Amino acid sequence: GDPRLHDFRGCSGQIAGGIVRRGQRVAVLPSGLSTRVREIRLGDIPLDEAFCPQSVTVVLEDDLDVSRGDMIIGLEDRPGVATDLRARVCWMRRQPLRSGARFLLKHTSLTTPAVVAGIEHRLDMATLEPAPAPPELGLNDLGEIRLHTARPIVFDAYATNRLMGSFILIEEGTNATVAAGMLLPPAEVVPLADAGYTI
Repeated sequence: GDPRLHDFRGCSGQIAGGIVRRGQRVAVLPSGLSTRVREIRLGDIPLDEAFCPQSVTVVLEDDLDVSRGDMIIGLEDRPGVATDLRARVCWMRRQPLRSGARFLLKHTSLTTPAVVAGIEHRLDMATLEPAPAPPELGLNDLGEIRLHTARPIVFDAYATNRLMGSFILIEEGTNATVAAGMLLPPAEVVPLADAGYTI
């Protein structure tokens, strides 16, 4: 019944790193459109700033299209973005993991199809040395793989940010979680050369 809320539009989610402040310049990824933070709300409570790992609602100055799985980032410490990823994984299925296998990759709130582009090495648990270019990873093996995703992933290395650097692989037919992974550092950060799209 509050007339002030008839067209309220906010973006709700968890802060994965850093601090968000009212008036801060931010960008929405993957679109690259930028705007400012007009309001921050924790339930019905307005805040001047919020920090990781709070779950808040952010109201933007401009009416941008922000979908599930999109990221709102500050313009200072930018994450990486890529469709080709390198990761360390623990394989959790009896059937071995081989190159070319297809899964759903769940990273933060985004789920996207992914294919295993290659297996770089398997960790030898006796020596803790990598065994290069194994044909497959077996149950409980730890190894490094390359993934190609259908949609760009905005991420940090796991060593930098656990929330932005972790993911799981899901088998499409059964919805079973078959691997847990930690992303390695990105090759490039989100570019800011999209000033032409700024509102």
